[in-house]
Amino acid sequence: MNFKEKVLKIVSCIPEGRFFSYQKIAEMAGGKRASRAVGNILANNKNKNIPCHRVIKSNNFVGKYFGKESLSYLKLALLLKEGVIGVIPTDTIYGICTSALKENSVKEIYKLRKRNPQKPMIILISKIEDFNIFGAKPTKKEIEFLNKIWPGRVSVVFKIKDKSKKEKFKYLMGKGDSLAFRVPQNNLLRKILNISGPLVAPSANYEGKEPAKNIQEAKRYFKDRVVYFDKGTLKGKPSTLIFFEKGKVKILREGADFKKVLRLI
Repeated sequence: MNFKEKVLKIVSCIPEGRFFSYQKIAEMAGGKRASRAVGNILANNKNKNIPCHRVIKSNNFVGKYFGKESLSYLKLALLLKEGVIGVIPTDTIYGICTSALKENSVKEIYKLRKRNPQKPMIILISKIEDFNIFGAKPTKKEIEFLNKIWPGRVSVVFKIKDKSKKEKFKYLMGKGDSLAFRVPQNNLLRKILNISGPLVAPSANYEGKEPAKNIQEAKRYFKDRVVYFDKGTLKGKPSTLIFFEKGKVKILREGADFKKVLRLI
């Protein structure tokens, strides 16, 4: 078996929800200093059954996909969909994200952030219809309001009344019975969500500590336990948080797009 065959065989055996570095693959294939060759092999691979997206850079950055930097978002989306945890830019600040549908991955984020598991996390969705996944049932009037603020930097809390959904997604709700959602403003993030599905997206920091403004700060918190998607320094505010009560909008937290909400109400 030649080096290329070894590389492809090793990559084909990486389990869902895991990732290896190019360097590790090279070492396993018998070419300790051949990480660049591994990258070239995967960039030219045409076999869709080989999960090339599960191989990242040795510094835990996502890296290119099919040899193209422009497709790195797709690689990230596939990893997140499988339950990999990643620090990524949101439309407000850097978040530590994973699939909202992967219970074990969500629980791991609670551990990584040293966060109280009774506190729920905001869920990013690509469209209002994603409410159906979680059993949230906004009224017609509420949907009209959401269409005015989304995509945007406003998160909305909904009480989940469907008993089966409450049981299924208890790991997202903590001790309550509500979930918060946002359709983000950032176009690239919505492209990721279209592939990954809904993502939990708390800020990238330990609970009670300063949110990471860039990947270097995030690495101080999470080191090599997650993947990183670098888009420079972000200095935004957390989202404004609202809920509906008897047809009226109530504000839980003032943040990004707060003035936009005030204008609409």
